[in-house]
Amino acid sequence: MILALLFAFSARADLYFEYENVSKNIPRQQDGTRIQKNYLTSYASRIETGDGKVIIVDYNSSVLNTLSPLTRSYSQLKIDDVPGAPADASPAEKEQLGKLMGGMMQLNVSPTAETKTVDGYNCRKYLVDLAMTQGVYWVSKDVPGYSELKSIGTKLGAVSAKNPLLRQMNVAAIVDKLEGFPVQIVTNVMGGTVTSTLRKVEQKPLNPNLFIVPRDFTLKGK
Repeated sequence: MILALLFAFSARADLYFEYENVSKNIPRQQDGTRIQKNYLTSYASRIETGDGKVIIVDYNSSVLNTLSPLTRSYSQLKIDDVPGAPADASPAEKEQLGKLMGGMMQLNVSPTAETKTVDGYNCRKYLVDLAMTQGVYWVSKDVPGYSELKSIGTKLGAVSAKNPLLRQMNVAAIVDKLEGFPVQIVTNVMGGTVTSTLRKVEQKPLNPNLFIVPRDFTLKGK
């Protein structure tokens, strides 16, 4: 999901794309297929994970909202906060905790010389390691909307710099390192796999209401 969030930070034009996620043999999770919907703009992003969860990130306020449409509720996280840090933690304590967590979430991206055609796109293979997961990414520069993803770097870098954990992971670098739009991703998770295949890409204006928490949703903890 973290990697999915990397590609949800937007660029010069609105962009919508879908992945078909097929999971197999993941502990405590049924095998199945889900459609993940991604909405990108220059000021916010939205991910519908396919399992009833919606994630909205507002770049200007640096706030991440996780919505549960079934219960009409949501949780909120300020990106300059470190998950798990006490409310009264000092900036130095948050920085230390962020570095500790970041050390456990190191991100490594390795290009290979291997190429193949995936769903009509000429793709190059990359190996991506993040924490306890290993992924094989087939990426292509020929996908419509790649230029929008390519220009994510500045926006993502500015946002992630506010969070010691994200900064430690160096997530801002992944866009340039991949050098292409992910067409297919095979991620190994605890002995199982999730295969994500790009099924739709559209460059079109998106409704601003997609990036606003509905008024009838209740903030958890209040």
